[in-house]
Amino acid sequence: MTKVLILLAMILIVNGQTRPTPKFKDIPIIAHENVLEVDGKFRYSYEGGDGTRAAQDGQQIFVNNQAGTASQGQYTYQGDDGKTYSVSYTADENGYRPSAEHLPTPPPVPAPIARALAYLATLPPQKENKRKF
Repeated sequence: MTKVLILLAMILIVNGQTRPTPKFKDIPIIAHENVLEVDGKFRYSYEGGDGTRAAQDGQQIFVNNQAGTASQGQYTYQGDDGKTYSVSYTADENGYRPSAEHLPTPPPVPAPIARALAYLATLPPQKENKRKF
């Protein structure tokens, strides 16, 4: 009889334990589009049930006989602070270039440096020195 009571108590303890809450909740995708064209152009977009949205379109390119991709797009999400953030970007042979109000920007070029650069731009190109050493 004691064994049965101990077994029953163990079953109740195990069943009574709470399972840990998952760190992330499931968020449904409420809209989705994915298009691939035969000429290498593409576009996709999606929207999540939490308001997250993303869209991108682009195409295959060749730069210096190297295949690559040029694309532009945007995405929007809600930050941990409750604010909505949006980012637009271009990605191509010149790199990834995001643009958004919340992203840091470089300081302005100091006036003396700007004047020096403007002056240098007015000078004729220098001839290359082709001496061999």
